[in-house]
Amino acid sequence: MAGGAKEISSKSQTILDAAERLFTLFGYRRTAMDDVACEAGVAKGTLYLYFDSKAALFRAILTRNVALAERLCDAAEVRGGSLAEQIFGQLEAWFGMMLDRYGASDHLSELSATRVSVGSDIAEAADRAYEARLVRMIETAQAQGEASLTAANLDAAQAVSTLLAAARGAKYIGKKAVTPENYRESLWHIAQLFAAAIRNG
Repeated sequence: MAGGAKEISSKSQTILDAAERLFTLFGYRRTAMDDVACEAGVAKGTLYLYFDSKAALFRAILTRNVALAERLCDAAEVRGGSLAEQIFGQLEAWFGMMLDRYGASDHLSELSATRVSVGSDIAEAADRAYEARLVRMIETAQAQGEASLTAANLDAAQAVSTLLAAARGAKYIGKKAVTPENYRESLWHIAQLFAAAIRNG
């Protein structure tokens, strides 16, 4: 599991749920450990037994979200389907889930920046693993004769980089995040267009 996550106790989960709610509502900077303890219904001393800092809380939430996204990606891979459906399944599992959880937050940009500043090692490892998953999917499609990148003069890693740039860009209209429903529609269009562009024959 990315980030070296360990099995988390029920008490830890309660604390993480509380911290995630507060980070989403008020942002990372404005949320204090006292606030988390109160929201979780635990004493401050108890909170520090589980997490020694606000950064540790954020990193644990990030690790938990990565694990969830990976499970959703695994489920999408098992479902299979057409190449467009496979691509969409992976994009929805990774990006759609995160937008569901944080898309309505007024602090989305701050949380995204905190992901980089506080959890860069976790985020980078997760992103690399996800990109590798997509590369394997495209390479498998090529090996099975369902796709070809020859005409575009790209390798699978370059194609995936382009796909991810489109998926990330579709999160916003101007500087405002789109709704989860609109975002999923955009992801489906991206998946269809990408699959059509690399379809073999």
